[in-house]
Amino acid sequence: MDRASSLQQFLESARKQGLSDDAIATLLSGRGWPESDIARALADSYEARTNTPIPPYRRSGSAKDAFLYLLSFATLATWTIGLGSVMFTLIERWIKDPLATANSYASGFYEMADALACVIVAFPIYLMVMIYIIRTVEAHPEKRESPVRKWLTYIALLIAAGIVLGDLITFLTYFLRGDLTARFASKVATVLVLAGGVFWYYLGSLSNSVGKRSV
Repeated sequence: MDRASSLQQFLESARKQGLSDDAIATLLSGRGWPESDIARALADSYEARTNTPIPPYRRSGSAKDAFLYLLSFATLATWTIGLGSVMFTLIERWIKDPLATANSYASGFYEMADALACVIVAFPIYLMVMIYIIRTVEAHPEKRESPVRKWLTYIALLIAAGIVLGDLITFLTYFLRGDLTARFASKVATVLVLAGGVFWYYLGSLSNSVGKRSV
């Protein structure tokens, strides 16, 4: 007798003794049966007794979810890098390097133009995509458990955490060498704020998902 047959036989015998499905599930869990096997056995038993098939759940929108999250992360990277470049250019103008030439400051205007273009284009797209994602998740709470959402969010957290870690290591290295300047410290602070903000936001989104799931 295979596992499925023996499990169904136990279910029938337990029900004849007056045990509820919850009590049966507890007994099986106590003997090490996986929850998925127990749920499948109860579903098969229900279908056999009622002659009513349980409709299978099909995950829909996986490709669409992947597209939306990849687009949001791509635009996030574009506008954060652009904003960081704008801040770097402003820092270089506010805290001048005595060894820099006038031509180096002139080239900064071209770099700022490119960076501002990235922010102006990518930031609104990022906002629209995130608003759509948030509304979709609120309308369909089961999407909080989407593997695509979790994997891409954790990848974003990993990248942000790596940037923060590298930024702090670089700051400490220059500090210990005695090469720390106000100009360099300002750039480090800019990277820390941007990467730390991204990490904090996506970590909070995962925490909210766990909290709502446990309620």
